[in-house]
Amino acid sequence: MQMYLLSHNQFLDNFILNKELCTKADISSNSYRFWKDVIAAKYIGSRVVFLNKKTILKKYKKLASSCKELNGLVTASAFCKFTGLAPSHLIKSNNSKLYYKLEIIEICRIKFVNLKKFYDDLKLDYSYQIYVEKCKYFGPSPLEKKIKLSSELCLGYY
Repeated sequence: MQMYLLSHNQFLDNFILNKELCTKADISSNSYRFWKDVIAAKYIGSRVVFLNKKTILKKYKKLASSCKELNGLVTASAFCKFTGLAPSHLIKSNNSKLYYKLEIIEICRIKFVNLKKFYDDLKLDYSYQIYVEKCKYFGPSPLEKKIKLSSELCLGYY
């Protein structure tokens, strides 16, 4: 078993959620640790484990194909760490304007944000580093690149 650490802006393309596979297979969520040649990954500082679809054991391949696609997704906590955004913006009942600009998906009680779609909607290259904060804290336009997301929140990028 190989474990990789993902940066907070790395998409989960070609991965499935370990918890979802283990629930469907009715096996321990630590089983992957004893599988030969499996590639696992998790975000820095996170306990949520993802498995590369191509390295899953043959007897679980069919179950793995029934797991939800994670292409373009990152965990909500990784999204918040990457953008500097408070997690409260990802809760519908908090009435954040940003909540409606994001595609938020929940799988096995774990929240994901479609970061690829967010970049595409804003017409930004995936290599850009982004951050979200109140517009009043941004410098003048020629010095700092920004996109207004709501009346109070702006997205900066470089």
